[in-house]
Amino acid sequence: MVGIEEQFATDMNDRYLVREVQKKQELDEILDVIWAANHTPYEPFIQLFFPVLGFTSAHRKAALLESKERFWKQHTADTSSHWLYALDTVTGNIVGCAQWVISMTNPFAKGVPKLEAPWWPEALNWMAVHPAHRLCGIGSLLMKVGIKMADDLDLECWLEGSSMGKPMYEKFGFQSLLKIGFDTEIPGATDEWRRYAHEMTPAAVFAMWRPKRGMWRLESGQEVGLPWSLGSQSGMNGASQN
Repeated sequence: MVGIEEQFATDMNDRYLVREVQKKQELDEILDVIWAANHTPYEPFIQLFFPVLGFTSAHRKAALLESKERFWKQHTADTSSHWLYALDTVTGNIVGCAQWVISMTNPFAKGVPKLEAPWWPEALNWMAVHPAHRLCGIGSLLMKVGIKMADDLDLECWLEGSSMGKPMYEKFGFQSLLKIGFDTEIPGATDEWRRYAHEMTPAAVFAMWRPKRGMWRLESGQEVGLPWSLGSQSGMNGASQN
């Protein structure tokens, strides 16, 4: 494993410092950032991740507390999970976050696992920046640290990015392979289903991939093969971030 603390000492700007989560309190503060980031502007699909079962502040508080417990449980149960956060050294507040999942072996060697979760499968990957600290380079700082971790381990990377995040990911050597839309049409859909589909269907996302060390051409000048053309052995390890 790479020396993460050493990386952080060289991957900071004048105000923001990147660290890795060690305590639950840190991840709790990260969840506060994720909630704020996805409500400014409001992202309808956030109800899929953090269902608020009511319309009062008490219902919202209960949902926030549940999400903090759930994310901590998922994180501590998954040794491949690395939550990074950007700390504002002026205020002492956490202002951005990214979860990188680093797999040194093929996580799907035995096939795709059965998904059992109350609202969403484990091993979610996130990136979020508090609305008050956007356009300050925090997203790029978090990407820089994660990419260095992957490059030090000679891993390829993948993520699912929004239209807003796509240009930043491209700056770090990712390219879009597929645009993924969400088809919510089902036979005999109920009024309730149509309502939820209207209110919570997310915008299309981009499946993006970065080859090892961001090298899209081999030393011979030949273009690197895409994931589906490299064979099963190429998918044995990697780093993912969403």
